[in-house]
Amino acid sequence: MAVEVVLPALGLTVEKGTILKWMKNEGDRVARGDSLYEVEADKVTTEVESPAAGVLKKILVPHGIVVPILTVVAVITGEKEELPEKYLSMVHRGPEKKEEPKPARIEEPSVIMTAGPGEIKAPPASRRLARERGIDLSRVEGTGPDGTILLKDVESFLAKGVQAVPRVLATPTARKLADRESIPLVAVKGTGISGRVTKADVWQAKTGPKVPEAKPRLAEVKAPSLSKYELGQVIPMNSIRKVIAKRMAQSKFTAPHIYFFNDVEMGKLTALREEIVSDFEKDEGIRISMNDFFIKAVALTLREYPLLNAMASGEEIRIFPEINVGLAVAMEDGLIVPAIPRADQLGLREIALYRSDLVERARQGKLTLEEMERGTFTISSLAQFDIVFFTAILNPPQSGILTLGKMEERPVVKDGQVVVRKIIRQGLSVDHRIVDGAVAAQFLQSLKQKLENPYYTFLNR
Repeated sequence: MAVEVVLPALGLTVEKGTILKWMKNEGDRVARGDSLYEVEADKVTTEVESPAAGVLKKILVPHGIVVPILTVVAVITGEKEELPEKYLSMVHRGPEKKEEPKPARIEEPSVIMTAGPGEIKAPPASRRLARERGIDLSRVEGTGPDGTILLKDVESFLAKGVQAVPRVLATPTARKLADRESIPLVAVKGTGISGRVTKADVWQAKTGPKVPEAKPRLAEVKAPSLSKYELGQVIPMNSIRKVIAKRMAQSKFTAPHIYFFNDVEMGKLTALREEIVSDFEKDEGIRISMNDFFIKAVALTLREYPLLNAMASGEEIRIFPEINVGLAVAMEDGLIVPAIPRADQLGLREIALYRSDLVERARQGKLTLEEMERGTFTISSLAQFDIVFFTAILNPPQSGILTLGKMEERPVVKDGQVVVRKIIRQGLSVDHRIVDGAVAAQFLQSLKQKLENPYYTFLNR
């Protein structure tokens, strides 16, 4: 029986993908789990495995062709089985040229970089690698449509023996600004901790050193705007934003959301982190973050309330067999949620290692399909901003998502006395088809107890 091989969904905001190369040829025998092809989308490059054993009878989509997710790209049959006729008309044919075909036409709008005379076309992945390795894109020959510099062009340029530049330490906001303004980070002097490049450093590199001048009157003072948008501007949605809009609307209107909030005293937990962070970094080689404690505490609480680790499927509620906690990572054009597998069974060291690696590779576009799809519950934090609390839309098909706001000092009443405590407000959004209000409240209450008693929660697990 013929088995279809499809282009998988590569994350919440991905609508299309490009097959970079086939690792098997037509007529090759394949086993279930063998790597068949490599696919690239906006945020990830990953290998796709064979869904069945047999013979790769027909490749329907050659390498270099952009197709929507869930497109049938190949067919696997039995050893002596003929290819069903319906697949013959499904072949996606590339341009008919005698010379070697050029890579696929990039359907997403290319990002324009100016480097010297003329304009240089390069998609985000090419631009990012060139910036990080200190490569002037005007020196790279593009093989894409209209001379577009593809990622493989930059990699080939590096393979020719060009001296690699060490990766520059920079904050995420600095990287965004440098990316948008086409400023090589290697040319920016960092003034942050350990020479880290900050947003202010990039802005100064763009505007030039400050020149002393007469102090302007108050009415003349105008702060520079770092936004790439302007008042009155009409912004067409790109494909990523269209997918976000469609899926978030689908989540909102398919799953009835209800929201719950409570405040957590963080004094003991912050004291525990401060007590162990230096030795932890020295002994384990990783700096533990507050998110690591939340991931572990959430995973332990999901053990107690498995309905928040479930999904609705027709008239059934399916509880996931594993607890895989996802952490939302903000990207330039959307959001990606890599998940830590079996977080309830891991110690803080393993969680910290997973979290650091996943977040870094998410920003580099190097996550695997499994890492993006395996989540069963999501944590979304805006603690780095001056946001006290917020609500979040569920990450389908999950039944729960936890939000974390900024930790701040607040006056609270204890035993009739007003005292100052470190407080964080956590919010819980749940699918009301699966989770009742009382269960959601009990989940938040149990999570609060774990965070407020960290020595018992974390040192005994």
